[in-house]
Amino acid sequence: MHPLYEIVLADIRSDISQMAEEGHDENALMGELEAAASKRSLDALVALQEDLWRRPSPAGYPYDEPNDWESISRHFPDATLRSSEATSLRSTSPGPTSGHVGDDDLADRLLAAWQGRCASCQLGKPVEGAAPAQVRELLTAVGSWPLLEYMNPVDEPRRQALTDSSEAFRAYYHEGLCKGNFHSVAPDDDIHYTITGQLVLERFGPEFTPQQAIDTLIDITPVSSLYAAGKSMFRTALFGLTPPYTAVYGNPCRQSLGGQIRCDPWGWAAPGNPHLAARMAHRDASNSQVRNGIYSAIFFSALMASALVQGDAVQALHTAERYVPPKSRFAEMLNFVKSECAAQESWERVNEAIRSRYRAETRIVNHSLPNAAIVVTALLKGEGDFSRTIGLAVMPGLDTDCNGATAGSIMGCALGTRGIPTHWTDPFHDRIRTHLKGLPEIRITEMAERMHRVVRQP
Repeated sequence: MHPLYEIVLADIRSDISQMAEEGHDENALMGELEAAASKRSLDALVALQEDLWRRPSPAGYPYDEPNDWESISRHFPDATLRSSEATSLRSTSPGPTSGHVGDDDLADRLLAAWQGRCASCQLGKPVEGAAPAQVRELLTAVGSWPLLEYMNPVDEPRRQALTDSSEAFRAYYHEGLCKGNFHSVAPDDDIHYTITGQLVLERFGPEFTPQQAIDTLIDITPVSSLYAAGKSMFRTALFGLTPPYTAVYGNPCRQSLGGQIRCDPWGWAAPGNPHLAARMAHRDASNSQVRNGIYSAIFFSALMASALVQGDAVQALHTAERYVPPKSRFAEMLNFVKSECAAQESWERVNEAIRSRYRAETRIVNHSLPNAAIVVTALLKGEGDFSRTIGLAVMPGLDTDCNGATAGSIMGCALGTRGIPTHWTDPFHDRIRTHLKGLPEIRITEMAERMHRVVRQP
């Protein structure tokens, strides 16, 4: 038997599990796989896999969810944007994003975006993957509910008592990430991706190719620091596959937030130009995602691009939703969350509704729909306050470091450094520690200054 046989067989099972989310009958597809596998032929498996990749959603599937840029951008408010305008980092025409930001203010907001992403990622890092009840149990036990600053540490007697009595404490309490116990931003894939994306822009500009984005990631990122869709993308690229196959081959997280957590540099680099931000986000996200996984990256990058000039996260949200395919589940989710936020005074009630509606998706902690819904809820219920907003992005659980980082980045874009209380940023001493090759440590201010230069380049 060919040594790749069992690997391909397992990867097709992953493909089929993801196709079920696109309206296909998983049991029927598994029956096809069993028939192909019975031939004990690698050629038969590969032929089936290629056929599966080409299959559209079946008739009657109620959503229209394209992957290609032309179909996605057809409904954009600036769909007729001239090519020169679409590739200029600084918007020179009114378009759908109103407002203007001076150069000094832009530099300040880019620094705040970096600071906000780092602080909020650090805030969510201890409880990544926790269920809402576990987050509440832990934060209540340490006196940090509601979450408005970094988690409190506990002394040794209290630590031992909580270790004995609380499963959530045993699983999610990380002393080194508690208030007063760290002096830099800890290594995290969400921050690694932001650094890597910025390097792509510095090296290749806004017209970078999908392959250049993957190659940059592979060049500096150890595989041990990659997870979920990012790890699948890395694996398939090393195997010799090229985009878009890196997104579909054996990827168990096709519609996760893998593109969303890489999208910040595309939004930061295109202030007032959400069309370009969306275009860059699509080019990168398509390396590891399909459908709503792509739309999540497009939406949040367009939101950041808009927030940088509008100075209001909620106003920018309303701009960004115009860059989402209108008949997609992501667009449906946005309408659902806005409706729930308007009807429910309590953010907890809104998140209960999100968990109920997206129960199937929450079986994987990083699905784009419930996690993006949590971030949108935080923006709508955060009352324009940085601390409240990022706390609301973390307290509901799921992919807490990703959601916190996205919310913090957006609020930094909107508020600037004056809107971020210093208790979030002072503990870092302007330092990010990483696992990236050649970058064991880097200054936050340096990264912000470099991003500002990227935006100002001709």
